[in-house]
Amino acid sequence: MAVHDHYPPDLARYVREHWPAGQSLWLSHELLSEALSAAYHASLTSEETRPTRFRLLLTPPESLPEAGVPNEGVLRLCFDRPRALTPDELRQVAPSAPFETSLIGAHAVGGRLHIWGLAHSGPAWLAPSWGGRKSVPNWTYDPIVHATGPGLVAVRCAGKMVGALEQGHLVDAMMDVFESEWLPAMFADVRREVQREHAAAQARTSSPTAVETRLIGGIGQQMLRRTIQLVLGARHGGLILVAEVPPGAPPSALTGLALKYRFAASEPPARYRTLLFRLLDRLAARTNNPVVDWADFAGDTSQELEKLEQAVFEMSRVIAGLTAIDGAVVLDKRFALLGFGAEVSPETAAPPRVWRALDTEGLRREVNAVEEVGTRHRAAYRFVQQHPRGLAIVISHDGGVSFVANRDGEVVSWQQTVSR
Repeated sequence: MAVHDHYPPDLARYVREHWPAGQSLWLSHELLSEALSAAYHASLTSEETRPTRFRLLLTPPESLPEAGVPNEGVLRLCFDRPRALTPDELRQVAPSAPFETSLIGAHAVGGRLHIWGLAHSGPAWLAPSWGGRKSVPNWTYDPIVHATGPGLVAVRCAGKMVGALEQGHLVDAMMDVFESEWLPAMFADVRREVQREHAAAQARTSSPTAVETRLIGGIGQQMLRRTIQLVLGARHGGLILVAEVPPGAPPSALTGLALKYRFAASEPPARYRTLLFRLLDRLAARTNNPVVDWADFAGDTSQELEKLEQAVFEMSRVIAGLTAIDGAVVLDKRFALLGFGAEVSPETAAPPRVWRALDTEGLRREVNAVEEVGTRHRAAYRFVQQHPRGLAIVISHDGGVSFVANRDGEVVSWQQTVSR
């Protein structure tokens, strides 16, 4: 839920009031406000045209092990002297602490916050957003402030968001569209189709094994999460359109959409589906159980499955790479690549209004000002208005991610929480 017209001190107060039970918060309200104000104002700046993005770790350096190991703990790199925690200092230091792998460390010196150095964490903390089966290490319960874009500041404890500011909105819950009911429902027919085809193939084996639809959907979800993160990391933004296309129908069947670069109908553009069946077959071959589910996938440590998972993630890299040019990347609901450089015809009727979802199901909404968004968002709105069973994912160069879908005849946009 979001409440309007709030500022860093309001976020500091909210964070202190909602800090996880059983965990101490050493920062006073004044020091936490100071840290959040510095992070907030730094987020509004840029360094050599690059937006200022960083993670700010609020803990004394001695609380971190000197022999820390990245991806399990941190590599602690202390400066020879502390430096004042100011927006300008954060702006200057941020490029040396890449958001995905490092943090800027700060603690109190003489009653004021100072930067003590850098902490290299490695990228393992990104696992939930990047996709994959690996568990996330936790090495501190002290606050970590994420500045991910202009006016976007969040506070986390042990990997979970406590509170955030989004351009004046106080956000008290993460928005993860992948945890909604409506998004998986859009792909229910495809999951059942995969289930039937896999069952038909398994019927010819001595011990046929079925697959849970949750496993099928979960693998696709991981692929999409990785794609989104790769586009965010490239900093150029992108638009991904997922269209409902009947099997065998040409891309030209998509009205109101001009594909500049179309892929020939062949197996390589549909490689995700090939890999999915190989992965399901591998899991089925390693068990005598009647059904395999996500737990079987998460617990399989074989090298063969690891290679298949990495191959799926390479498809994420392929899709992300195609977003680098103007226009949208177009997939069908089986995640086959139809083409890229697509333009949604400006003659396609725009929706009379667009709603901004305030919860994952879009049950609570507010009218979104269409004229204030960019061309990608407007194209996404027109696409889902024309194709109500389709999905649009808008990835902005400043770190924002929006899912757009048609819900009961209304165009609704969700602001996805990504690694904040």
